[in-house]
Amino acid sequence: MIYKFRIISDENELFNRIIEISEDDTFLSFHKAIIKACDFKDSEMSSFFVSNDEWDKEQEITLFDMGEEDTGTIPMQKAKLKDFLENKEDKVIYQFDFFGDRALFCTLIDIMDKDPKKKYPLCSHSTGNPPLQTMDDSSEDFSEMFNETGLDDDDLFSNEDRDELGFGDEFGSGYDDFGGGNDYDY
Repeated sequence: MIYKFRIISDENELFNRIIEISEDDTFLSFHKAIIKACDFKDSEMSSFFVSNDEWDKEQEITLFDMGEEDTGTIPMQKAKLKDFLENKEDKVIYQFDFFGDRALFCTLIDIMDKDPKKKYPLCSHSTGNPPLQTMDDSSEDFSEMFNETGLDDDDLFSNEDRDELGFGDEFGSGYDDFGGGNDYDY
């Protein structure tokens, strides 16, 4: 059987990915499919958390084997999807930025027969830009996300608004940015 997941972000409501993957695949394969669909780097730590309907984290499935049996974590390469998910509407959290505690939310929306014409896993639908993978990504990426809104500085304030609000003239016309007069003796 093929699992069809809808993946969304709480950072960008326009972001949506649909990933189709075999129930026999591991969470590592699912991780790689998400990385590819979001154009993320494959060098960041990440984990899946099987969750309940309220998105509370339950079982953790880690990218790396923690090597400790008592942690209760399972490595992605050993965890098959079908062993943790079996019903429509089952949910998984994909935490892709540990330091920022940021995640994608994955819902199993359909369980269907395998299409012999398709190569799985695959991203069958993609809209919107994914969130930045880490918050320390370049400010250029942030600008791209801001520009997705279609707004720029000129949309926020007209020239008349800028003059009326005193933009660029915080200290009056006779003072420089440091609060002193601009009558310099050289």
